[in-house]
Amino acid sequence: MIYSSLEHNNKEFDILYIFENYETHDNKISFTGEIVEINQTSHIQTIHLREPPYSLKKVNVQNIEFKDYIPKKGDIVEILVTEDDKDNVIAEKMLISERWKHDLIFIRSLPAIPFALFLFFRVWRFNKNTYRFEKRKQNA
Repeated sequence: MIYSSLEHNNKEFDILYIFENYETHDNKISFTGEIVEINQTSHIQTIHLREPPYSLKKVNVQNIEFKDYIPKKGDIVEILVTEDDKDNVIAEKMLISERWKHDLIFIRSLPAIPFALFLFFRVWRFNKNTYRFEKRKQNA
């Protein structure tokens, strides 16, 4: 973990570095974020990114036609972009997920928690004297 922490910036670039040095990545960048602001003609103005710099302005989506679904504020988007400059990006491909469908991924896993706890406590028990979980003795 220490090596990963120290060498992370040297080996893996964050999105801020990529935006500042977009010419080294063939001017193509992909990222995921949440739509924060959108104007009347369905042009996305601001996206809240999942990593620094957290907000990206002026995403130009004029070359993408929205046939099945028009993006709304709060939707989750995955975008492949070509960058004009540091503040303006042009979307080439876009995958839009409605907010409730994105959250459903986490909600539908909630019923599995009691089952996982049941399996855990069949094998392990909590020892109040040592404040540790210990493996139960098998009744052979």
